[in-house]
Amino acid sequence: MKYALPTDNGKTVGKIFGRAKNFAIYDDADSSITIVANAGTSAEHGAGTGSAAFLADKGVGVVIAPEIGPKAEAALKAGGIRIEYAYESMDLMKAISGIISQSK
Repeated sequence: MKYALPTDNGKTVGKIFGRAKNFAIYDDADSSITIVANAGTSAEHGAGTGSAAFLADKGVGVVIAPEIGPKAEAALKAGGIRIEYAYESMDLMKAISGIISQSK
């Protein structure tokens, strides 16, 4: 399963999903984290829905974020991506491990 979290610094959870500078993508198959740039940060409209489509293309199954707008939420759900919540500024691995442990 792949998990995606918005991040501005590559270390902690960012505040807003669609306008995050980057996404941290964690793959539980090999416990790797990849930081990928969010091309939607400068979009005038549709940053959240564009980010949802981008993550769906990356094979993400779960998004972990403190805040997701209604259009982005609908796009994520339409793409079969589950939404979980974590606090802003939380360490990325702490957020991921908390969600994974809840799923067991």
